[in-house]
Amino acid sequence: MSEDLQRVVDTLARRLGRAVAIDDVHFRLLAYSAQAGPIDEMRARVILTRAAPPEAVAWLRRFRLPRADGPVHLPASAELDLLPRVAIPIRFQGVQFGYLWLIDADEPVADAGLALAGVSADEAAEVLFRERALGELHDARVGEFLRDLTSEDHVARALAADGLVESGLFAARGGVVAIVVAPLPVAGQKLDEGDRLALGAALRAAAGAMPVRESMVLIRPDHGLLVVTQRATERVPQLADELCSSAAQRLGRADRWRAVVAGVGRPTARLADAATSYQQALDAIRVADVIPAFRPVARHDALGIYALLAAQPREQLRSVGVAQAITALLDADPALLVTAETFLDRAGDSRAVAKCLGVHRATIYHRLRRIEELTGFDLSDGERRLILHLGIKAARLLGDV
Repeated sequence: MSEDLQRVVDTLARRLGRAVAIDDVHFRLLAYSAQAGPIDEMRARVILTRAAPPEAVAWLRRFRLPRADGPVHLPASAELDLLPRVAIPIRFQGVQFGYLWLIDADEPVADAGLALAGVSADEAAEVLFRERALGELHDARVGEFLRDLTSEDHVARALAADGLVESGLFAARGGVVAIVVAPLPVAGQKLDEGDRLALGAALRAAAGAMPVRESMVLIRPDHGLLVVTQRATERVPQLADELCSSAAQRLGRADRWRAVVAGVGRPTARLADAATSYQQALDAIRVADVIPAFRPVARHDALGIYALLAAQPREQLRSVGVAQAITALLDADPALLVTAETFLDRAGDSRAVAKCLGVHRATIYHRLRRIEELTGFDLSDGERRLILHLGIKAARLLGDV
C-alpha cells in the first residue's frame, strides 16, 4: 500500500475514532487503519487474505455500489458474520477506483462523520489516480525495454538489459525466467481488446505478488509475457500454474478457447539472455497446442524430445523423411502407429509396451513385424529406430497424426 493512501486512512480513523479501510473495485484490500471500535470476523478475514471472499463479493454486488452517488448503508449479515457498514465510492473525474469502508455498528456514523469520510474518499481518489498514471508510465517504459530485450537484435538486447537496471526498473540479480500465457483459439478466434485487458490483468496481478523490481509484463497480440527473476520463481514455484488459472478465469467463455495454457522457459544466466527463455516458453506453448498432455502448464525442461523439435522450423521437421512410413501405418491400422511410438518411447521393452497398451506380448510381437514390413525400418537397428521415433514425434508436433 502507498504511504499517501495509508495517511488518508489513518487520518480519517483518528478523526472518527473508528476503523477505516479502502478496497479497489474488485474488493481487494488496499489500505486499512488500526482497529478502533467494533470489529467482525469479516474484517479480520479480509485483512489476513487482502481480499473479500467470493461469498462476500456476491453479497456486496447486490447493492449495486458502482452506481452509488454517495454513501451506501449496508445491513448486517449474520450468515457472513458481518456488521453494518457504510461504503463510500472513490471516484476521480468519473473513474471508479474503489470504496472507502466504515463499520456502522453500535453508534452509527453521523452526518458530520460521513462528510469527513467523503472528503477522505476524494483525497484517496486523487492518490489512486496519480498512482495509476505513474503506473501506466512505468508500464510503458518497461514495455519498451522488454520489447527490445526479447527481440532478435543482440545489441538491442544488451542495451535494454543495461537500461532496465540503470533506470532502477528491474533488479540485477542473476538470471530470469520467461512465462508466456496464451489462450488456444477455437476456429481461428483471436484476442480482442477485452481479451487483452483480461490477460493483462492476470499478468499484472501475478507481477504484483512479486517483490519490487523482480517482474516485468508485456502484452502481445496473441499472448502475454511475464519475465521474473529466477529467485522469484524459486520462492513461488507454483507461479505459472496460478497465473494460468487466473488468466483462464478472467478470459472466461470456454467456448472460445480450446484451453488457456502457460509456457515456461528455462532460467537464463543473465538478464540480457531473457530472449532465450522467452523463445523456449513460446516453444512450450507450441507443443501444448498440439499435445494436450502438456497442458495447462508446459515447462520447457519437461518437454523431452519435443523441446528439440519445437525449436526447428516446420520445413525442417518435414524433412525428417518418414511421412510415407507413417502414412503406411495409419492406412493399415492406426493401432500400429500407437504401438510403434509406445515401443520406441519405452526403449524397445516389449513387456512394458504390452502392459501399457493392455494387450498380450504375442500381439506386440506380431504388430512389430507388421511395422517393419510396412515401413521398411529394421527395429533392431538403433539408428533406424531413432529416425522413426523422431519422425513420429515431428508428425505429432506438426499436427499430422
